[in-house]
Amino acid sequence: MKQTCDKGFIIGGQLFNYNRTKNEGFLYKTTINGEIIWSKTVGQDSGGTGIYCIEQTAGGGYDIAGSTHKYDSWGDPFIMKINACGEKEWCRIYTSTPDTFDYANSIYPVPGGYIAYIYRTGALYANDHIFLFRLGPNGDLLWQQQYGSNDTLFVGAAGEHMMVTADYRYLINGYCYYPDSGTTGPRYLRPLIIKVDSTGNADWELPWRYVGGAHFYGMSERSIVDNHHTIYSCGRHIEEEGTPPGDRPTMLKTDVNGNEISYHDLVPNSWQAVFFNINWFQDSTIEVDGGWIITPGGEGQVGVFKVDKTGNILDSANIMQTVYCFSDAIVDHDNKLFLVQPLHDGYQWRTYAWKLNSDLEFDSLYTYPFVYDSLCPHPIVSDTIPLDCVIVGIDEPFRDPETGRLKAWPNPANNILHIDIPEHLRSETSNAVFNLSTVYHQWGSAVLEIFDLFGRKVYSKEAFQSERRLEIDVTGWGKGMYVARLVYNGKTVSTAKVMVE
Repeated sequence: MKQTCDKGFIIGGQLFNYNRTKNEGFLYKTTINGEIIWSKTVGQDSGGTGIYCIEQTAGGGYDIAGSTHKYDSWGDPFIMKINACGEKEWCRIYTSTPDTFDYANSIYPVPGGYIAYIYRTGALYANDHIFLFRLGPNGDLLWQQQYGSNDTLFVGAAGEHMMVTADYRYLINGYCYYPDSGTTGPRYLRPLIIKVDSTGNADWELPWRYVGGAHFYGMSERSIVDNHHTIYSCGRHIEEEGTPPGDRPTMLKTDVNGNEISYHDLVPNSWQAVFFNINWFQDSTIEVDGGWIITPGGEGQVGVFKVDKTGNILDSANIMQTVYCFSDAIVDHDNKLFLVQPLHDGYQWRTYAWKLNSDLEFDSLYTYPFVYDSLCPHPIVSDTIPLDCVIVGIDEPFRDPETGRLKAWPNPANNILHIDIPEHLRSETSNAVFNLSTVYHQWGSAVLEIFDLFGRKVYSKEAFQSERRLEIDVTGWGKGMYVARLVYNGKTVSTAKVMVE
């Protein structure tokens, strides 16, 4: 959910019928007091659709991201842009390996388009779940990159959420299974935080391992960043050897270089617990919320805490007894906390919303006559937005590396050499810590260079993605072996050996 520019709220999610035989995505636009103004269902007859992220655009419309079962019974990610009247402008469905539950979890506008976090499922303990997609202004896939897969000690690396920092770094929160420091096994559940630069290269990947003189186990859910680039994350802390043993809802602090600083358990005696949301109040205090159970089989408690940067509790509010935590929470433009949560009443799911002030007391209703949706010239109709979207295939470069390679023919060549340029470019970045693969789906142009075996450049030409094939006259070239390479963004992305007779 997000607060809109007119001080209303936009809420998205998944709508089930009473026996769960049909589900659709939904959008609710509400007043500042949470009263519904209009609603939209998304993906009618798609077999299942859910919305997991919403961002309001500068023009008053919305970017939404989620998952649809329209082409895969398990789910494919989709991203859609609708205008200020709730009308679709464009939509992309990113199809991938069938029978895996894949979804777009987070989307943010960045210069020249969007960055999206895509969660891809599969084998539970595999490391091919965490992807970033760099998208153009209309959702076209420019590049994709995978994380959490190149450290051989990682198992089951997965992400929960992605945020964009003020300097256009991307922070991914999640979890993995990783051994204690200095060992190779057994592997334990750890909070995982990944920091990525604006080009998609990982600055660092941190499985929280050792802090405060003890091994650390648990998960991270979401993060915020202060002016000194310190990262504050919410999640859970597993203390199997604690007194009593159990899970603690916790706040983690990580420095800008990916080092554990400290953790702060806010319910130190809980049996099961997690914090799902974390936000700044305007005075730089921190809001965290989640749920916990004190004893096995006991009643769940859901609440909100206000803490300072060192984890000291300044205020708290217990909202209700339930096992369902808040699915989202934001601090709005007026420094008020708005929370949403699904609850099951024994018959059906319902969506509930709460609004608290910065003292964690229920906010009062507003009587001022706000004007909503003024950027739309007519009343917005509650109806269905179909998922008739452009289909984008994303798996081919990973399944078949040949699709990213130069092809030279005939080989050997006598007078004319043909070079086929790949549709997708794949760049490998290796250092002492990471071996990252980036696939570029939209790349414009690159440079084709050919060298003889003495390293002398005998040919150079700009190659365009739209061109796909070059014809080169090799008459007069000396007989022997040559090496062709394709260079993109200063990196060699593909090579081929050529024999000239």
